Amino acid sequence: LPDLEIFQKSVSWALGYDEFFRTNEVDAARLQLQEGFKRAAALRDGKPYWTDARGLVVRGYISRVDGSVQPYGLVVPEAFAAQDGRNYRLDTWFHGRGEQLSELAFLNDRMRNPGEFTPRGAFVLHLYGRYCNGSRFAGETDFWEALDDVKKRYPIDNERIVVRGFSLGGAACWHMATHFASQWAAAAPGAGFSETAEFLKVFQKETLTPALWEQKLWQLYDSTAVPLNVSMVPLIAYSGADDSQIQAARAMEQALTGEGLELTHLIGPKTGHRYEPGAKAELNRRIDALATQGRDPLPAVVRFETATLRYNTMAWVTIEALGEHW
Repeated sequence: LPDLEIFQKSVSWALGYDEFFRTNEVDAARLQLQEGFKRAAALRDGKPYWTDARGLVVRGYISRVDGSVQPYGLVVPEAFAAQDGRNYRLDTWFHGRGEQLSELAFLNDRMRNPGEFTPRGAFVLHLYGRYCNGSRFAGETDFWEALDDVKKRYPIDNERIVVRGFSLGGAACWHMATHFASQWAAAAPGAGFSETAEFLKVFQKETLTPALWEQKLWQLYDSTAVPLNVSMVPLIAYSGADDSQIQAARAMEQALTGEGLELTHLIGPKTGHRYEPGAKAELNRRIDALATQGRDPLPAVVRFETATLRYNTMAWVTIEALGEHW
């Protein structure tokens, strides 16, 4: 049922909150309603055709956060066959910032656009993430709920899940890669931000006077606060040489140096806030090799740091108490 309700909600909210930002979104709304009615008729007849569809597929689930219907997009590989006994690689993609990224606009894009990366033979999960929050707060829960929903519906290989994203999505990827490092076959954050203070100075041109408690709480999401965790995931960062958001990778490089670690960092020459074709091809080559190899579900050594029990698990280690929080 949520696979139908995502269309009703996207159009209802756009109407109710005056969120038609482009003239073509009126036609997009009509098309989404048509797809919703088409799915409703098929579901009534017991023939939900989209559950076996290949290519671009949009689906939904009911969130445990608030009971709302939440959408996500999928790229389903053409080679997929539900009964072939195979488990498939899954790449998760975190989108960039978009001031007009309503659910209507998100679904319109996901029904037409396969996205930045479409690895051969792999599923790609496109997160909406409750608008643009870098997969923090309810956006983080949205990621796990959407991922769980995909795993229930499709045969996903838990050892071959890759997290990727760019810009605001790069920030989401930095967060997921460092706080949940052992869960991924590989991570590929592009640009974005990896911490709070320096990014706001460099990118937002903000002068900060944070209270001590604010600085403490930045550790909830700052990847630079837990650099040791990068040792638990193969991570390849990407930046354009002329992009101010190269600061994210530079900050992580400095943090990793303090732990005796080195960041693998691909840089697109003479490139701004986008992927440079040569560096993108090299990134794909490396990530594909790591995904083929898969993660080690039981590593012999676990290296792990956290300031909070919010993020208290790495591989087979769970921290149940802290003598001093934050």
